[in-house]
Amino acid sequence: MDLEEFLSENGIPPSPNQHEHSPHQSGLQQATSASPSVMDLSSRASTSVHPGMVSQNCMQSPPRTNRNTPSPIDPETIQVPVGYEPDPADLALSSIPGQEMFDPRKRKFSEEELKPQPMIKKARKVFIPDDLKDDKYWARRRKNNMAAKRSRDARRLKENQIAIRASFLEKENSALRQEVADLRKELGKCKNVLAKYEARHGPL
Repeated sequence: MDLEEFLSENGIPPSPNQHEHSPHQSGLQQATSASPSVMDLSSRASTSVHPGMVSQNCMQSPPRTNRNTPSPIDPETIQVPVGYEPDPADLALSSIPGQEMFDPRKRKFSEEELKPQPMIKKARKVFIPDDLKDDKYWARRRKNNMAAKRSRDARRLKENQIAIRASFLEKENSALRQEVADLRKELGKCKNVLAKYEARHGPL
């Protein structure tokens, strides 16, 4: 017969070692039996806290704006399609020989350059007899003639450039006016659609 069965049949309590051992085992059993519930509660707590934390973070975070706001555009970078093709001969007369061809789309003149030039009264001619026309006189005449030619060429070049630039600006202005008219027409259609929507569904 087993010792534990004999003691239990005769009503004899078990030994102190076994008595001490049994509560320890029962405590372990209770701890092991209670551990799943504790883990379950912790998991439940974590799942219950997590959405709140997420919602709180969402409330604290700034609201996102889904506006498609365009970035600012430099007006100088805008190019309007203009059907303008200047005469190559005029471009040649407006370009400095040996340098880049004059481009009326890029070349801009300052206010100082566009100011009308004052009329300069020519100096009174002085007659010089032939016997006084020495080498110094002819060297001075050649130098003066070259300076006058450079001045006339520069003035003529600038006048040609301004004329071609003005012609291009007139074409560009006409194209811009047409584009503004188209945009205003499209804006009127959008306003009508918006007014109908607000009349049916209320203001936005």
